[in-house]
Amino acid sequence: MRTPLITVLVVLVVVDALGWGLTVPPILEYARTRRDLPTLLGIRLLGGRFESLGIDAVVVAGLIFVVVSGLKLLAAYWLWGARADGAVLEFILLGLSAIFWYGFELPFGPLAGVPQFILLLVVWRSLA
Repeated sequence: MRTPLITVLVVLVVVDALGWGLTVPPILEYARTRRDLPTLLGIRLLGGRFESLGIDAVVVAGLIFVVVSGLKLLAAYWLWGARADGAVLEFILLGLSAIFWYGFELPFGPLAGVPQFILLLVVWRSLA
């Protein structure tokens, strides 16, 4: 049975998934075609530790991050049905996402990820 906390968790997961899944691909296309990362308000988008590996590595890592973000929609769907496998998948995807938050120096990643992690722990017993 879905509780209000599970609903909040699902909303957070979907917003997180769509936020990265829809905003990263245009940046990657820009990087692929221009061989450089775009800048917005003085901030180098997706610039970070991965950038030292070269622009091709940034594009590949970004594509993997988009796939990880897309899989969060599956986790959200399973969580909507109060399924424990959705929580397990989301735990795994949060761990993978943390690698990209660090590598791309994404400050909003942890701001979205930590509440998801806490809610997963809180709702764990109510999942089937």
